[in-house]
Amino acid sequence: MFEDTLLKEYKFKSVYNFLSIISDAIENKFDFWNFDGEQFVKSALRFNKVSLLHIYVSGTLYCYYRGVFRKSGDLIEEDDIEWWINLMKEYGIKLKKPKSCDDYDFAWKWFNMNEEKFMQFFDTISDEIVHILFNDKLLLVKFNQIVRNVLLDENGTYADIVEWPKDSRNENGTIKRCHIPKWVKRAVFHRDKGHCVCCNRDLSGIISILHNNNFDHIVPLKDYGTNDPCNIQLTCEQCNKSKGAKNIIAKYKYQSWW
Repeated sequence: MFEDTLLKEYKFKSVYNFLSIISDAIENKFDFWNFDGEQFVKSALRFNKVSLLHIYVSGTLYCYYRGVFRKSGDLIEEDDIEWWINLMKEYGIKLKKPKSCDDYDFAWKWFNMNEEKFMQFFDTISDEIVHILFNDKLLLVKFNQIVRNVLLDENGTYADIVEWPKDSRNENGTIKRCHIPKWVKRAVFHRDKGHCVCCNRDLSGIISILHNNNFDHIVPLKDYGTNDPCNIQLTCEQCNKSKGAKNIIAKYKYQSWW
């Protein structure tokens, strides 16, 4: 029996509540916080299935809810705690119940008691969120501009968090080009429906076999882009290699379902 190992059974439990938080964070250019610097480097230098968007999602959700429980914990009631317990149970994560609900800061204490479980949950839910956001190409452009700031901030916030391996980047700090794996090309080709995102030329080979497809960085490496699957788009050879290609603004059109 044929079994497609690419198929995943997502639960999508309350996922759009979390999706809204991430979308707002990207729209408002909320920087990376509380992220694994070593994993960031791995995902930025060479294409990794733990994408930079995965890292951003889990870290942003953790920071957001940590702030909610710390600043507004007195507004959180027992029903809210029960909601979290039932939600994470759906994902096989068991939370400890609060010992007492009498203290005004019981919710904050409860969050700290279950902090590792929350981090585990946000790591888990990030895969479902990325699955949805990967199709939002305009949002990916804005996200990759946030990523760009990390590479540029050599002497600032990220200096002590992100340690780049020796000779991993060019003298000006840009990341070196690397081979794009087949799984990235397959995902991007499927997302972009086999059409150039700039001129909408068909690249599927069904209508015409005269055009070559190119996989292009949304934020170019020379402009401090990364080798991340969420920073790749499909273009035709003419748009990708023409003299004015860098000034072409992708149209990012979407095909209606009906």
